[in-house]
Amino acid sequence: MRWFALYAPIVIALSLPFVPARDPVPVANTSADAEKVLAFKNATIHTAVDDKPLENATLVVRGGKIIDLGAAEVRIPAGAEVIDLKGAVIIPGLVDTHSHVGVSSRPGVSANNDLSEMSGPVQPSVRAIDSFNADDPGIRMATAGGVTTANVMPGSGNVIGGQTVYVKYRGRSIEEMRITGRAGAKDIVGGLKMANGENPKGYGRGKGVAPFTRMKIAALQRETFQKAKEYKAKIDAGGKVDRDITLEPLVEVLEGKRTVHFHCHRADDLLTAVRISEEFGFEIVLQHATEGYRVADVLAKKKIPVSLTIIDSPGGKAETMGLLEENAAVLNKAGVTVTINTDDSITESRFMLRSAAIALRGGMSEADALKAVTITAAKLLHLDHRLGSLAKGKDADFAILNGAPFSVYTRVTQTWIDGKKVFDETTDRAYRDGGFALPASEKLPAEKGRFGEGARPVPKTENRTFDGSTAELKGAVAVQADHIHTTGPIGTFAGTVIVKDGKVLHVLRGEHTFKNMPVYKAKHVTPGLIDPFCSVGLSGAWNIPADQDQDEPSDPNQSDLSALDGFNPREPLLDFLQANGITVVHATPGRQNPIAGRGGVFRADGATVDSAAIVPVGSVIVNLGESSKGKTPTSRMGVAALVRKAFADAQTYQKQAGSKNAKHEALIPALEGKVPVYFAAHRKDDIQTALRLASEFKLKPVIALGTEGYRMVDELKKAGVPVVVHPTMQRAGGSMETLHSYTGTARVLEEAGIPVTICTGFEGYVPKTRVLRYEAAMAVAAGMESERALRAITINAAKLLGIEKECGSIEVGKVADLVLYDGDPFEHATHVTQTIMRGKIVYDRSDYLKLPFERRILTLTGGGSGVGCCMGW
Repeated sequence: MRWFALYAPIVIALSLPFVPARDPVPVANTSADAEKVLAFKNATIHTAVDDKPLENATLVVRGGKIIDLGAAEVRIPAGAEVIDLKGAVIIPGLVDTHSHVGVSSRPGVSANNDLSEMSGPVQPSVRAIDSFNADDPGIRMATAGGVTTANVMPGSGNVIGGQTVYVKYRGRSIEEMRITGRAGAKDIVGGLKMANGENPKGYGRGKGVAPFTRMKIAALQRETFQKAKEYKAKIDAGGKVDRDITLEPLVEVLEGKRTVHFHCHRADDLLTAVRISEEFGFEIVLQHATEGYRVADVLAKKKIPVSLTIIDSPGGKAETMGLLEENAAVLNKAGVTVTINTDDSITESRFMLRSAAIALRGGMSEADALKAVTITAAKLLHLDHRLGSLAKGKDADFAILNGAPFSVYTRVTQTWIDGKKVFDETTDRAYRDGGFALPASEKLPAEKGRFGEGARPVPKTENRTFDGSTAELKGAVAVQADHIHTTGPIGTFAGTVIVKDGKVLHVLRGEHTFKNMPVYKAKHVTPGLIDPFCSVGLSGAWNIPADQDQDEPSDPNQSDLSALDGFNPREPLLDFLQANGITVVHATPGRQNPIAGRGGVFRADGATVDSAAIVPVGSVIVNLGESSKGKTPTSRMGVAALVRKAFADAQTYQKQAGSKNAKHEALIPALEGKVPVYFAAHRKDDIQTALRLASEFKLKPVIALGTEGYRMVDELKKAGVPVVVHPTMQRAGGSMETLHSYTGTARVLEEAGIPVTICTGFEGYVPKTRVLRYEAAMAVAAGMESERALRAITINAAKLLGIEKECGSIEVGKVADLVLYDGDPFEHATHVTQTIMRGKIVYDRSDYLKLPFERRILTLTGGGSGVGCCMGW
């Protein structure tokens, strides 16, 4: 999915060689290792062969192979080292059918970007093996997520992008990592990356060379394969033929020794790829297949497998607007062979199990979702003869988990490849949780246990009867739930919320009887979720100039800009967020300017910007760090100097009479303490700069993103500054300033008594927006207590934004913004069943599920007030 443009803005000529703290696993076993027997007992083993796991089972390993597994019938050999897992879960090592680990190394600077060879549109001779960096920290991050095998590919900026390499994440070099597949008696040497759609179309932009259209992409591909076909014919005829390394890999494709991995999103692009494969008779895997559900019957009939990139939100480019989380389930049900990939770093490999859990939420069974990232994935790479499932004689590649594979509360505790441990959370958790590049003298904060729902005692209450025909309750609705999370002083309990005229009328414990009024039931109910720092409404799903209004490049000081003047209340992503329980957003200008402008607080259900605005001007946005350095200023000190001058000039202006100056006027409320200043900063030194600036001008500061906030807890606490924490799944090392990103930041700061909220920030590509509930869920996975995480995205966010009198908790008299769920709000597989805003249902999952798939996707424009993502067709 990714291509060279991701890194085009990066001009840092820097490559940081990362040497793993622990020695990687060598390929060859010593004679002593070959004889050593390990027995893992008292485990729940998911073999990826049977749909049901083996309970109280044992796995026996010797010489890098599985020699036995099962329940009571397994005999542990004498002299074996016995490891009691005490009920832990074992799954096969995950197999990633689409990754860029090693060829697009961390940190994401230009020196580490070897993803796509952009000197020409057709590049079959280039090989991922020749770009692979065996010291990429992404390898260790992958094993920390239970990934043991991957198809590492060039990017999708080319019509033909080059040769992929199949690897096991072990060893010190690509030679030790590389593996080959087998189809009958034939060796499968790897894959060939091809692409159609928007990414290769982009090759010609600014170059004046083809391709510019989908037609030309296909023509170039057909032309190149025709040359390869003729070249092969000459070789087969026994004539003298000069070697052509450009055509050799295509001949391997034609001979069935190399599989084509074809990047495509739109349904028509999928079928174009299939058409070309049928014309030349080669094996194909459709990569991404975003609109696969639209042609599932065709793919099933033709037996075309797919490798899906499943992400949290649609958009980022036109061809991903049709993303649906049901895609995997629809294709699987139709009989299509389905696998799930990370497209690392679109999704980081450490979160691969979570990607499969999205398919679970979309309707795929747990057994099929696990197979999609294990044995089915191995089959697509022709590696299933040796890996992908747990069976006698197969490679001892497996991961050990502390719970069910797709629960948010589960983490990978160990990963083994060829019977060797390559990840152990007791020593390597920085690769799973973040902080792997910290100085050796600096340790991550201590880890805390995860918290699930837990039992909640329900006090006995007298049953009351409520009649909707009475004057008091006429027009009212009731919401009943096993768990009402009020996030207010009365806590969480089983009970009922009664809503009338857009307000909360009653909050009741226990069971009650209702007559003559609608009653909605759910497992859990929360207040509407509040995103305290994002660009949705200013930055649209299509990601084209027409819907991108977050950054004004004309001046580094844009203090006079207001989000109110650019916010689009009919942005389709707002409807998407409603369907995910987000009811209020703090929409802010982007990150390109040192002073970006002023943010506003908006409801997600407004038909007009005025009806959406709760706080029209609620903040001043200052950006520190990488993103705000440009033509001018060009350094961090230059950025700080510009910000200081702007506030100093506004102070002077404040004291003197004269002509109006809009930029100065915009900063005066911040100087008077009436409006907070959000300092968007990642690095510790940038956060310290923010604190200095706030102190100098007596500002009311908020630290936004705060990636390295966990490294300076005492400073932040002393300053009394609230922190809007970055998205928990922020890409670690996606840039230099997120290199130390840590999933536990929100927990650490909150436990220290620092006011904490969690945000989705800004995404410039795919996914176009993150989803607040999922980011908070991963903070829970990183140890944050679930009720505290919920408060961080409800009442705490409301207090930060100054709207707590109306929003953020379920209390009598407050606005009736409620979210209903069919399970634990933070579990991956849980759905929002209904979203209620101002007492009206704006999203109803039952209505959504009645729609044909083509009408479940993002609309061209949003619905506006009370319509929701799926009720206005």
